[in-house]
Amino acid sequence: MAPAKRSWFNKHGQRRFKIVVYSLLFLGVLVSNTLRATSPLDSRINVNSFQQYPFLVEQTLLLDLAGVNPLFGVNYQTLSRAKTEILQPDEMARMQGQVTAYWQHMSDLSGCDAVVANNANADPISDIHYQAVLKKISQLIQLETQFSWETLVLEEKLTLGQTHPTVNTIAKRLWLLGDMPIEPNVEQTYTDELMLGIKRFQLRHGLQTDGVIGKQTLYWLNQSPSQRAVLLAKNELRQRVFSRKLTPSYLLINVPAFEMKLVEQGQTVLTSKVIVGKSSRQTPILDSQISSIVLNPSWRVPSSILRRDILPHIRKDGYYLQDREFDVYDYNGQLILHTPEEWQELASSRFPYQLVQRPGPRNALGKYKFHFDNSFSVYLHGTSEPALFKRENRALSSGCIRIEKVNELAQWFKRNLVKDKGLWDRLAPNVTYPQWFALTEKLPVHLVYWTAWLDDQGQAHYRNDVYHLETEFTNAVASPIFNTP
Repeated sequence: MAPAKRSWFNKHGQRRFKIVVYSLLFLGVLVSNTLRATSPLDSRINVNSFQQYPFLVEQTLLLDLAGVNPLFGVNYQTLSRAKTEILQPDEMARMQGQVTAYWQHMSDLSGCDAVVANNANADPISDIHYQAVLKKISQLIQLETQFSWETLVLEEKLTLGQTHPTVNTIAKRLWLLGDMPIEPNVEQTYTDELMLGIKRFQLRHGLQTDGVIGKQTLYWLNQSPSQRAVLLAKNELRQRVFSRKLTPSYLLINVPAFEMKLVEQGQTVLTSKVIVGKSSRQTPILDSQISSIVLNPSWRVPSSILRRDILPHIRKDGYYLQDREFDVYDYNGQLILHTPEEWQELASSRFPYQLVQRPGPRNALGKYKFHFDNSFSVYLHGTSEPALFKRENRALSSGCIRIEKVNELAQWFKRNLVKDKGLWDRLAPNVTYPQWFALTEKLPVHLVYWTAWLDDQGQAHYRNDVYHLETEFTNAVASPIFNTP
């Protein structure tokens, strides 16, 4: 009989083996650094001599705030006390092993068979952006412990030149959060200097940069440093896990930010404002691939939009269908004609028809439609109402995504992916009918939901939780994976 196969060589054994190896390597570095820094007669190890200690503390704090597992909260408290107490190297190695176990677990879930120590996504010790996020979170927690952050109240909007008792506190918060270079002396008066800080703050929070301290600006001024740290930690983990699926070129829509980003070979080549679904008709979070483009599309109105949006307009205005260039068909495909008064009457009762909006400047889809497979019947397109992009809250559609820079996006597709560029060039200026264009290859498209992130300049950005989904997301991982030797 053949001997039983050792557990080290099955899937779970391999993971445990990796964790043991990297924990021992980490412990070896710690001991080496310590022997150079402490007396050979002192068998205790002063944790402040460990070069890796701050990074371990910051990673543990991130995983605790992100809600991965309660053990990271316990570990963080232990590490915090170790600033003044003695911590044994085996305990330090255990905690590092648990951090490593988390990243290895996420690597296993994503199907990535990378070696942990050499993969920034698996164990991001060498990732500059990741380190910047850790520093930002630590700074926010430090602010929380050093400064009070009581809720500010304003009865009316606060504008340039006005005086109010809260102005001094607002100015200090802007300075603490990095929106003002020095702590200003405003003496309860809203100064030009303070307005510049408010505009920077508004820009980082996706608000109108008008310098007016209104309801939304005050809401974000009242968000404490710890609330910001938790939001940044949770979103950072979601983003790191998501980044594993990215290809060199892709299109990304961040729903709460109302923003689109087009990436080509790792470089952002186009950004645009977008309009997404209302809270009652949410844009779904999904991954797909753009497979074709329609130039000058028509619009077949979904029954839900017909019922909710269009029939009420027809009941008020019998000319609505004519003015918006809709054709009406029965379910046999026959064109139906009625007077405005008859349309009003039909809209008030059973309406057994389908609506198709003709291509043209009034068409709700605009000039371009970008198709990708999904079970929600959503797609990317232009709009006949570009003024809506000026709004701060752009959760306005029935679920599809409207793109402000749709012409620029279409031109990128034409240059890079459209098969028949000659036909495109001939038809694009004056075509009056829908024309589908196939692509040489599909482009991945990702609809994501991120309410906080750090930009390339190290600035933290936050957005409103427009669909109230933050509480539904979880980064939790079960305890058994952290039972490292």
